[in-house]
Order: sequence, then C-alpha cells, then structure tokens
Amino acid sequence: MPEPSLGAFPGETKMVYWHTSLRYRIVGLSAALLSGSIIGGLSPASPARAATTQPAAQVPTVTKKKIPATKGKENAAPPKEKVVQQATAKPRPGAADPMLAQGETIMVSARKRVERLERTPISITAFTGRQLDERGITSLARLQDFTPNMTFRNIPSNSGIANNASVYIRGIGQNDFSFGVDPGVGIYIDGVYIGSPVGSVFDLIDLQQVEVLKGPQGTLFGRNSIGGAINIHTVQPSEKYSAKADVKYGTANRVNGRAMVNIPLSKTLFLKLAAGTFEQDGYVNAPYQKNQRKLGNQDTRMFRAALRWHPVDAFNVTIAGDYMRDRSNGAPMVTTGIDLNAPGSMVALNNALAGGSLANCQAAGCVNSRYFSKNTYYGTSPTFSNNQAWSISATMTYDLTSALQLKSITAYRAVSGKFGIDTDGTPLNINQVYDNYKQRQFSEEFQVSGHAFNHRLEYAAGLYYYRNHGQDVNPIDFLVLSGLSGGYFNENSYAAYTQGTYHVTSKFSITAGARFTEDDKSFVPNQYITSTIGEPFYYEPPGTPFVPKQTYRNNSNKWTPMVNLAYQFNRQLMAYATFSQGFKGGGFTQRIADPAPYPPSFKPETVTSYEGGLKYLGLHNRLRLTAAGFYTFYNNMQLEVADSQHIGPYYTNAGRARIPGMELEGDYYIGDGWRVNAAVGLTDAHYSKLDGSVQGLTLASKLVLVSKWTVTGGVEKRFDLRENGNISPRVDVSYRSGYFTNFNGINYPELYQPGYVTVDFALRWHSANGHYSAIAGASNLSNYKFRTSGELNPSFGYIRQAFDRGRQWYVQGGVTF
Repeated sequence: MPEPSLGAFPGETKMVYWHTSLRYRIVGLSAALLSGSIIGGLSPASPARAATTQPAAQVPTVTKKKIPATKGKENAAPPKEKVVQQATAKPRPGAADPMLAQGETIMVSARKRVERLERTPISITAFTGRQLDERGITSLARLQDFTPNMTFRNIPSNSGIANNASVYIRGIGQNDFSFGVDPGVGIYIDGVYIGSPVGSVFDLIDLQQVEVLKGPQGTLFGRNSIGGAINIHTVQPSEKYSAKADVKYGTANRVNGRAMVNIPLSKTLFLKLAAGTFEQDGYVNAPYQKNQRKLGNQDTRMFRAALRWHPVDAFNVTIAGDYMRDRSNGAPMVTTGIDLNAPGSMVALNNALAGGSLANCQAAGCVNSRYFSKNTYYGTSPTFSNNQAWSISATMTYDLTSALQLKSITAYRAVSGKFGIDTDGTPLNINQVYDNYKQRQFSEEFQVSGHAFNHRLEYAAGLYYYRNHGQDVNPIDFLVLSGLSGGYFNENSYAAYTQGTYHVTSKFSITAGARFTEDDKSFVPNQYITSTIGEPFYYEPPGTPFVPKQTYRNNSNKWTPMVNLAYQFNRQLMAYATFSQGFKGGGFTQRIADPAPYPPSFKPETVTSYEGGLKYLGLHNRLRLTAAGFYTFYNNMQLEVADSQHIGPYYTNAGRARIPGMELEGDYYIGDGWRVNAAVGLTDAHYSKLDGSVQGLTLASKLVLVSKWTVTGGVEKRFDLRENGNISPRVDVSYRSGYFTNFNGINYPELYQPGYVTVDFALRWHSANGHYSAIAGASNLSNYKFRTSGELNPSFGYIRQAFDRGRQWYVQGGVTF
C-alpha cells in the first residue's frame, strides 16, 4: 500500500480525496480503515477540520503518479496528482494480518486537524480501540501501564468515593475531586471537556481511539489543561450496518458485557447504540458492613447513543448522549497502622480516654494492631459509593467554502453521588464522613478552521464558555466534634484562542498560538458545628459556623502562548521544538473543620515548558520511533496537605518545582507476524522553592504519585491457522519506580511504594472470516499487591492505604458483523 503523504516535499504530492455517497473519504488508507485505527476522515472543503470517526469500509487502493517538483520553486504549492484506482486484493482467509507486516497508520486530531501521528510535532501517545482490545483492556485507568510518564489511579481522596480519576502526566495532575480545585489533566470525550473526576474512571464500550497529550495544552483545548490531556474518540454513526458484542468472565466473578450496533435509518440519518455492564466481587473483607460485603467491587452500567444527520456534503450534525450508573460497596481502603509521632492526634486522645497510651493500649476501646490489616476493613459506619452521570451534546460542522469550516460543540453534563466511609477503619468513633455531591456543567465551543495561501497556512480559532455549578455537602462525625462541612459552588470560565501553522518551505513550518482564559469562581459554605466532645478537650457552642455563610469569590485570568518549530528532514524523520505555557485558576478549600473568618483560598498555578523531539517512521512503515525531552517550570503549585495544625486537609500554593525529563517510544513490526513495542519515561521532579508554612515539606520531598522512571514493553506473534483463523500470544511488561502514595502531599516512609514490575499475558484467536474472536489472559502474573494510594493525616493519627487486587485472569468471547 503506498504511504499517504501529508507533507509537501519536492517530487511528492498531497493526499487525494474522492467522493462516495454523501461524504468524502481519504484514499490510500484502506488498511487503517479496515483495522479501525483511523479516527476520522477529512472533507476536501477543509483539510484542517477536526476528526470525525469513519467506520471500517472497503476502500480502493490508490496508485499515485508522482509529478516532479517545479524546478526552482521549492516553496510553491504542490502540483496536483493523478489517481488510478485499482481493485483491493482480498487476503486469504486466516492469513496473518497485513498490519503486522507493514505497520498501522494512526491518525490523530490533537491540533484540531487530522494528521498522521509521526507528522504531528507534539508529544503524544495514541492507542486505537483495536490495540487496547488486543491487550484485554476495558478500563481507561490501564493507560498508565502503556504510556510513559503517566499515572492514572482511582483514588478515594478524603472521602468514600470509589470512582475518582486521579491523573498525572509528567509530574503534574490532581488527586482530589473537590470542586475547589480543577483537574490538572483534562479528559475530553468527542471534544467535550469532563469537568468532574467523579465517575471519570471510564469503562470502554465503544472506543475508536484515545490520545494522551503530554505537557500544557494551553491553546487549542476547551479548558486549560496544565499537565496534559486525554482525548477520547468514540465510534461515530455511519451509513453501514454493523454490530459487535463481547462477554468477559474472570477473577472474583468478573462479568463484563459490551454491545454496539450501528443502524443506517436512511441515506442521511445514522444511529449508533452502545451499552456495557461491568461487575466484579470485592477483595477487601468488611465484617462489620451490611451483609459482610467486600470492598473494592464493581457494579457499573453504561449506555451511549449517537444520532448523525448528514443531509448535504457541507453540513453534519451529531447528537450524542450517555448514562453511567456506578454502585459500589466502597473504596478498598484499610487501616495499616497509627502515627506514633502524633501525640496530639485524635487516635492518641482516644487511647488516653480508653486508659492507655498512643503506643500501648490494650483495652476494648483502643486503636491498636487488632485493626491493622492489608485485606480487612473493620469500620462499622456505612461505607458505600453510589454515583451516576448523564450527558447530552450536539456537534455541528458546516463548510462555508472549500477552505473554511465552522464548528459548534454544545454540551451539558450532570453528575450526582452519595458516598460515605468510616475513615479510621475501626469500630471506634474517630472519623466518619459522608458526601452528598452534585455537579452540573454546560459548555459551548465555537471553532473556525481552515487553510489559506494555497494550503501554506492552516489555522484554527475559537471561543469557549464553561459553567460548572453544584454542591458537596459533608456531614462529619469526628471524635472531638460533629457538624456539617462543604457547601455550594459556581464557576464561569471564558476563553478565546487561536493557532496557526505556516509552512515556510516544504520542510520547515512554524506554529504559533495564544489563549486568553478568565475563570470566575464563587463558594458559599454551609458549615457549622452540631456538637463537640466538651471541655477540657474541645468545646464550641452548637451552631457555631466554621466560616460565615456568605459568597466568597476567587477570580483569575491569564494569557498562555505557544510556539512550535518543525523540520521534516525527509519522509521518515522529523524534528521539532516547542515553547508553551499552561494555567490553572485558583480556588478554595472546601472541607473546613476549624473555625475561621473565611475559607482558605489559593492562587492560580502556572507552567512554562520547553520541549524538543524527534519522530521517525521508516522501514516501509514497520518501525515507528519517537523521542522527546522536556524541562518544565512549575510555579505556585496547588498542593493538598494535611498537618497537625488543621483538623482536615487544606489547599495552599506550596512553592515551585522543576521537572526535567524525557520519553522514548518505539513500535516495530518485524515481519512474519512478529511485533514488539517499548517505551521509557523519565520524570525527575523536585521542589526548587517552598512556602515555609507547609509543615513537613522540604526541598528534598518528592512529588506524590509520581515515579521517576516508567518502562513498558510488549511482544506478540501472530500464527496463521489458514481456514481456522489465527492466534496471537502477547506478553506485556511494565515497570514503575518508587513513589509516595499519600494523597495529602507530604512524604511519609509508611506510604512509600518501592519500584515494582507487572507482567500481563493474552492469547487471542480470530476466525478466518473476522466475525468471531476469543481472548484468554491474565494481568499482574506475579500477584504483587502494590500500594495504589494512602493517607496519613497527623491530626487524626491513623494510616490507611489501598492495595492492588493482585493477579487476575479472564476469558472473553466476541462477535462482529
């Protein structure tokens, strides 16, 4: 298959488009379309348009006749090319996938236009839905096992929530779902920003492709994502009838079922429906909970529908909606010890009241080793996590001319959750919390994109509005006091952005962009004391407010520029350099348990990043290599900390950090069915200046949940069984160096996870006609139960942690038509 070119090199021509039915398709990419690895087609009306997923289809192979470049006119636009269509040769049934012979063509839309992965001069890791299926991956959180310098964890933070996305890229992220602070890494689904991490550990039911963008995305993306972005593309409705379904069974009665159907309702109206159910028993014993149910289970339902109307070539509208319901017994946190260095903690007071001491207390009312465990939770207060979310969006595109496209993305999303936990993990009344969480968001993004000067200039510009409002009301019951915490929030964000790429020559291009963002946030606390333990320990009259109930505001704005230089040495090798800035608005501490004249607030944080990289695709598309080095200046870091001076955790601008690092990624289709891939990431994050008010933080402290080294590698071999199809064994290995798990910011040796290795195995079978498939596999073969998160709050005095489930096996069967 001839390699499609998106560059304008001497003696080479650009991609040709051909018209079929009521839309345009890209030619020369039949293998990528057949594999489902392409996320969208381009309209000849606007090569700079954003991606629209196309279904798999039989596309004729195109033979290009190259026209020599005009002598002495290197900077001229490329001449037109002649196209000769030939019949596509059908592979012999059961033959090895031709993708394993010449490599997949992956298209990405990270710059609001569809480009080949290796021709996009930014740091990006992309996975097609097919690639994740081959690894047996159905959860978005597993991306961290295959993406360098990435952490994706499901962390309960300071609550009982069991579905909370905590994502870090290159050392920058956020682990709390509190409305007072924005996520550090943005998650986008079909162009729509997901404003709340609650319920955002998505299970994958109709994934077309996912892109992990690294570094600040301060120009093109709807919300200012300071650490990076996860850009998810779902399968879009098309004019061809298709259906697929699979069922998985595995460890602890794991039952996953997924189904998707695409129905052409007419020549211009197409419908896609998808649904999934994900169930698995828990793995942490909870003898004092209702029915002695286990924590760490999953009980999730998901539905998604999309309706696309394409009446004429120039106009397209897609209306999409989804619903998710998650019912969990609770996060798998257990108490593993007490802080012997916190004599003023509530655990110390509890043990003193029981007639003992912090370190030596044996009475029935004492906190001691009988409640410490890695697999049993002894809490008696109700522990649960119930969440649901739904959304609806409308995406419209209109090609005004062959060089100008308008696009509108309108979306609404609602999230509701009720979750509680006996945080101390004992039958004693030391710390119980409850959340009644509601979040509503509305966003509108208007884009203009196109090209000018004979395709020499490609540009995109837009306006963005985002409103986020709701509540998180927190009844609290501590040893020394009971009361109500939390409150009501409202946020309005406005942004305007523009970015353009100018092709100075056929090999050298300059991209520049800028974004202005204004965030206006308000908080109305509803926080007061209902009772206290009394004198001489702690006394406040019932009804005493933690902070006065009134509206508090925190407004901020920022310009964030970006400049990128790219040079294409030849068809195989490209180099680039990027300067970019990112910004995340300030906010409030939501959870307050100390009376104060006003809620603690914090300022915006900023990032300035310098990056250089190389991208190579050669050996007839069989070898793809990428390398990137970066240096990040991270200022006014927003850090959640907990110390002995405050009853609960609080947010502050902790200081500055410097984050140098690099990434190397490779994918090699050796031939004869063999394929290997590997990636190495280095994030050498360290503090360079600190606010002295943060207790327990020093310049030697490490950024929590960030590994210095991440390494991953995989190998697979496809065997041809002729009329019986083919089988492919695959092994994946992942290494992550040591990190601190405390989601309250301070490094404690009790919460340090040393480096570890996990090994996954999968054996796939595909039928000769491609309609049937089966997978048998296992993850974490060594059964190493590493720490995933932890908490040590000196004012309470206990240590609690969550551990990985360990080794899991599964079998899966699927059908596709």
